[in-house]
Amino acid sequence: MNLILSWYYSRNYQLRDSIEISLFIVTIISTIFTILGVSLSVIEDFGILIKLGILILCFLIIVGLSYFAIGRIYREAVCLNINQNLVDISYGNLFEVDGWKVIGCDTHFDTRVDDSVISKKSLHGQLILNHGNIDDINVLVKEEAERLKLKCNNDGLYSFPLGTVIRYDSSYDHQTYLMLSMTELNSRNEAYTNMVEFINTLSIMWKEINRVYASHDIVIPVLGTGISRFDSNKSEEELLKAMLYTLYISGVKFNSRINIVIYRNERKSSLYEYNRLFSSLLR
Repeated sequence: MNLILSWYYSRNYQLRDSIEISLFIVTIISTIFTILGVSLSVIEDFGILIKLGILILCFLIIVGLSYFAIGRIYREAVCLNINQNLVDISYGNLFEVDGWKVIGCDTHFDTRVDDSVISKKSLHGQLILNHGNIDDINVLVKEEAERLKLKCNNDGLYSFPLGTVIRYDSSYDHQTYLMLSMTELNSRNEAYTNMVEFINTLSIMWKEINRVYASHDIVIPVLGTGISRFDSNKSEEELLKAMLYTLYISGVKFNSRINIVIYRNERKSSLYEYNRLFSSLLR
């Protein structure tokens, strides 16, 4: 029995719930047959092993159909309610989703996209190269630095507090971006952080977004996935958990939806797993 339970709890939520749904369906069918006096006389003449095999086969078919149905229902998106904030988790391309888009940047809001300071493949790099104007961004950064009374260093760069959000209305694609000061760079221009710092940054971020978002829908990637120098390897699930927990404890309530977008080509887990995991954790 312990081996069965150990196997069961090591499975993903989708399979476990499919088994529970199937057991419920079998129980309901058995109860209805008993009430109606329906007998399975068709298989009564078979041996015990054949009967058992038929029952197991029918049960596995129901499990398979339940598993398939759950996967189809939660294939594209799931929705969570966190402190009255509606949070959608979906696969896609952040730049193709409607709403004000959060872009993780370094604390300088650097605009040097050269695969040394900023990677061309990062969301930060794509914003600068394909969706914005460097001069406009630099002007905004300077204005925000002056508002916060920051001084530039010898390289002409400002060091913003982690969690700072700068709103950028792009004249290039007419979209609004919320640039987030998320990581510091070391002497080799490598982004680095640790989990405590990451949690603090997220906690500040939600309050900063609340300050500037103007009731627009917020689109945000799974933050932290592109940080090469984390204190330890963090899974996408752990990073998502951190984002949702910090929203939960922040007390911030948005008048719009939050859409957390997982990059389409990184479809590793069923979205049902996120739905079950975070629904149970955030109750």
